[in-house]
Amino acid sequence: MTTPSPSPRPATHETPPATASPLITVFPVRFSDDPAAMIDFTALLGLAPLVTTDRNSFGELRAGAGALMVHRAAGSETASAAGETHLNFTTDDLDAARSHLEALGLQARVWDESYGRQGCVLGRLGEELGINETQTDLYGYIGHEGPRPDPGVTVVAVRSSADPDADEAFFAGLGFTSDGLAAPDYRELAGGPGAGSIGLHAPIDGLPVSREGRSDFGDVALARLSFSTAEDLAVLVDRLRAAGHEARLVEDGARAVHVTDPDGQHVEIHPHPVL
Repeated sequence: MTTPSPSPRPATHETPPATASPLITVFPVRFSDDPAAMIDFTALLGLAPLVTTDRNSFGELRAGAGALMVHRAAGSETASAAGETHLNFTTDDLDAARSHLEALGLQARVWDESYGRQGCVLGRLGEELGINETQTDLYGYIGHEGPRPDPGVTVVAVRSSADPDADEAFFAGLGFTSDGLAAPDYRELAGGPGAGSIGLHAPIDGLPVSREGRSDFGDVALARLSFSTAEDLAVLVDRLRAAGHEARLVEDGARAVHVTDPDGQHVEIHPHPVL
């Protein structure tokens, strides 16, 4: 799909208060055959680039709450197919995050890579959840100071969960807790202000909790990319369609925009907050 450059996005009226950066922020990694189109798509939703390459073959983007990495699938060290999304996190201080997690009895490790520092925490089912440290050296990448992300947009990493109580207890250690408004097949765990959310969904066809790693990495934790927004959903559908995306407003059940992203993946955008 060829995606036009995103048009200016109207501001929303719901603005969370400014706060210090949370310890751990949701930072899913989407692997793509067309990273530039995926970056443009998320810009339409209200995310803003923090770091990119000159041709948008890679991007780190920020929402009002939560963040997203878009990575080219070809040649990825984790042997990830286009459209695959990893459940990943970011933090300003990786050593502090590791100490915090180890104090809770969780297994965490940290190592240096060519492009910064990386870590992971072992999930309760043996999968590795990545934790990136915020880059202070851009290694030749392009840093962006504007435009700012829409404060009413939240990144939600949706995870298949056969045992939401156990998963909720695990993610509480990372700072994500339920608002108590769980539906029969879904509950949302929100992090601190600006940290984004994790959605625990009853097992989803085609979305396992993890897959076996095909490299030096362990089992890869998987997620589905989702968002919530303070923008009027009908207005959002019109903007997405005008940019060439297949989008529709679903009114029955959980009201949401359903759209196919440039990687051919199903994405849902719910009203903010998700109830």
